Amino acid sequence: MNKSAGWAVLSLILVFGGYPDQKSEASTSQANPAVQQQSSQPAPDSQATPPTPTSQPKAEPPRPPEAKPTSVEAATPMETAQLAQTTPAAPPEPAPTESKKAVAKDVLVLTGSPLGGVRFEHKLHIARAGNNCATCHHPSRPEKPASAPQQACSNCHTSVAAPPMKTKRQAAFHNPTAQSGTCIDCHKAESAKGKKPPLKCMDCHKKENT
Repeated sequence: MNKSAGWAVLSLILVFGGYPDQKSEASTSQANPAVQQQSSQPAPDSQATPPTPTSQPKAEPPRPPEAKPTSVEAATPMETAQLAQTTPAAPPEPAPTESKKAVAKDVLVLTGSPLGGVRFEHKLHIARAGNNCATCHHPSRPEKPASAPQQACSNCHTSVAAPPMKTKRQAAFHNPTAQSGTCIDCHKAESAKGKKPPLKCMDCHKKENT
């Protein structure tokens, strides 16, 4: 065998001997695509810096609630309505006692008796006396001359008679037993006419009038 023939055989061996290896590599890459995909991706850089985490904004502390205005002048209309609902109403004033009746201008309240005061209706008594003031108001006396045509009984007759006066206030109306005197004598005369004037002590004297 010459050299040229030897080289030709060697070439054929190399050609046909390497083909099965290439075919097996190709079949292996087609059968396992995951291996081919891994080989195509670049290797990660071990020295790459890790991603820095994004900084989150700090939560602000909760703000204290705004104080509501306590005065109605500084409040808004809505707050004014709320204040009106939450503000307790003032307690009602106590009703006046009805023990003392209202006194008209023509009514006198005679006080000083331990039995109670007497409501003296002046206008009514004038009509009953026939507009004769002297029925109750006696003429001026020398002991204490009158300073007006008709004076109040208490101007001269005090609770304790002061000289030169001899008659105290209670005696000016009736005696201690209320059996005689200016007032009780008139009441008895009216009762004899069929009328019903007060005749008992407590009919005139009432504690509620004191």
